[in-house]
Amino acid sequence: MPHPPDQLPPYCPHLNPIERLWAVMHQCVTHNRRYPTQKQFADAILKFFRETLPNEWKTFRSQVSDNFRIVTHEKFRLLE
Repeated sequence: MPHPPDQLPPYCPHLNPIERLWAVMHQCVTHNRRYPTQKQFADAILKFFRETLPNEWKTFRSQVSDNFRIVTHEKFRLLE
């Protein structure tokens, strides 16, 4: 069943920009890192969103932004 244009299929988190942003955050903040306290962990996440992301957006935007084309049935054809 086709989904309306404003909804993403639930089985395709890689199509959702917020999921890709979370992946970038995890890569920068949590991968191969340990935080002794919950406060240090929370501070690292906040620092990523408040400082790192805005300052390095040009580096991250290709990993987060949509660069997909919508293929409509009118433009889609099977080659046999």
